[in-house]
This record gives sequence, structure tokens and C-alpha cells, in this order.
Amino acid sequence: MHKTMTPRIWFKRVLVGALLLIWALALAWAVWWYQGQYLKAFERPVFFSAESVAPPFEPGQVQVLHVWQAGCPCNGGHQVYVDEMIQRFSAEGVQFARSGQSTAVALPDALQALPFWPMPQAWNGWPGAPSVAIWDTAGKLAYVGPYSDGAQCSQDSSFIEPVISALLAGRQVAILNQDTVSCLCDIQ
Repeated sequence: MHKTMTPRIWFKRVLVGALLLIWALALAWAVWWYQGQYLKAFERPVFFSAESVAPPFEPGQVQVLHVWQAGCPCNGGHQVYVDEMIQRFSAEGVQFARSGQSTAVALPDALQALPFWPMPQAWNGWPGAPSVAIWDTAGKLAYVGPYSDGAQCSQDSSFIEPVISALLAGRQVAILNQDTVSCLCDIQ
């Protein structure tokens, strides 16, 4: 026996099909929007170059400025290392400050405790965070750049650990212009 579709059944099928199509389009748009907002290519080539500016504290000790942006996916691979590095090098007399985001909300514990130093006007084009600036004991800028070349940083992959160690040993360092591929977020 052959049944014919009544207009009412046909209408229900078309309505359900239209709702499924609208749902699929809305889901596709949501994925597209999410990728644009949160899944950017954070590992990107950048050029670090910084005009020499006065350090956050009076010269006399090696000084490290952590440039940080809370909520950046790149932070996750650096937080443990940053905490450990601050603890270890503070014991050797290194002074630390933070810049980038002015509020201490959503920052790692070690960074929350650091004094905030506003980014100098001369550094308006800073490529992103997480990154760092380091001054020698005379107050001369010695390093500007990322912690490492990827989204993870440890004592073994750190760019800055050898710089701090060299400065503590009294050696000169001048890494102020460098091309690198790093995991960085824009500073807001």
C-alpha cells in the first residue's frame, strides 16, 4: 500500500530540516568566531628591538622585567619556570618587576608579588607577552625578547637563563635586536 505524504507531514519535515540547517550554520559560525578570537596562531615570527631605557630600579643589581598578559594561552608553558626562576635568582640578588598588564588578577603567584613597572613610552611597539627585558648591574639594557622559542620554557630551553648567569658572572651581554619565532599574545 502506497501512502502519500500529507501537507502537514511534509511541512513538519521541511521545518525540522530548516531548523537543522540553521543550527548547523550557527554552529559553524560559532566555531569560526571562536577560532578567530582564541585559536590564533600565537607562535609567530617577531622582531624584538628595544630602545635602551632606564631600568625599573636603581642600578647596582641585575634586573629582570617580566612582560605578561593574563589570559594568554602562551603563559601556561612558562608559569612554573617563571616561579622557579624568580625564587632561584632572587636568592642571588636579582631584582624582578612586571609589566604589561597592570592588574595582578589572574597572574601567577610569583608575578603578583612583583612591583608593577609601566611599559616605557619608547617601547610602544613591544611585540607581545610573555617576554622579558634584562638590565646589567650598571643599568644598561642587556636583553629583550622571549623566554624561549616556543610555547614551553624550562631551565633547559630558556633564552634568558644564560643571560642572567653571564651578567651575574660579570660578563657583558647585548641581545637587543633579534628575529625569533615565539608564542606571544598582544599586550592589551
